[in-house]
Amino acid sequence: MRALLALALVAMPVAALAQPAPRGQILFLQCRACHTLEAGGVNKVGPNLNKMFARPALGAAGFKYSAAFVAAKPRWTAASLDNWLARPGATIKGSSMAFAGMAKPADRATLIAWLQTATR
Repeated sequence: MRALLALALVAMPVAALAQPAPRGQILFLQCRACHTLEAGGVNKVGPNLNKMFARPALGAAGFKYSAAFVAAKPRWTAASLDNWLARPGATIKGSSMAFAGMAKPADRATLIAWLQTATR
């Protein structure tokens, strides 16, 4: 069995072994406890984010949004999501999102770029 595993690893292209996860995917690890991305994915503590840039921010079927979020009626663009991710509680006061925010602008930009592809 070990010989087969060793043979499989040798046959695998070196580039495939060395490919790190995209940085945006790594940054999303702090989001996935509350959000899913896939089409038809469940809502967790936060809504499913599939097609988040193509639909209203209040568009996750079956998710109960906070009154503050409903009143704000946000629409996700790269700029609005950047603002939200920096300080959710300050962006929509009274929102139920427990995430304190992502301080580094470069990390937010990387996560947003990755989400624009991952949530299509």
